[in-house]
Amino acid sequence: MRSTDPNILTSQSTPAAEPRSLDSHGMRIDAERRSGDVVVAHVSGEVDLLSAPELRQWVEQSTTAASGLVLDFDGVGFLGSAGLSVLAELAEKAAHDKLTWAVVATKRVVLRPLEATGLVAQMPVYSSVDDAVKAVTDGE
Repeated sequence: MRSTDPNILTSQSTPAAEPRSLDSHGMRIDAERRSGDVVVAHVSGEVDLLSAPELRQWVEQSTTAASGLVLDFDGVGFLGSAGLSVLAELAEKAAHDKLTWAVVATKRVVLRPLEATGLVAQMPVYSSVDDAVKAVTDGE
């Protein structure tokens, strides 16, 4: 049984432990591992000034240069400037640390801020989790 406490890591008997889920400040991350070492994070709720630091910390703790990351933002209802900052930092880190990653975004509430800031051109954005996982897996 999985703990609902975001500060407790759940141990698994598999070689690579499952990434932890998080529920904090109106944002939820439900994480799973796919295709070997690709972590898929289904983000929902609000990514704002309160929750963005939690997202940043979760990404730092859940990814390595050897793993891939897919951030599924289709459940996000609000993406504020602090959330955009986390994505911009991740794009920079990915280029520097050779992290393979992708964002899933199909809703205007996420796409519009990415387009307005020009960030959409700096990150791999896909319309489905399967397409993003395939791209991340092929990129490794």
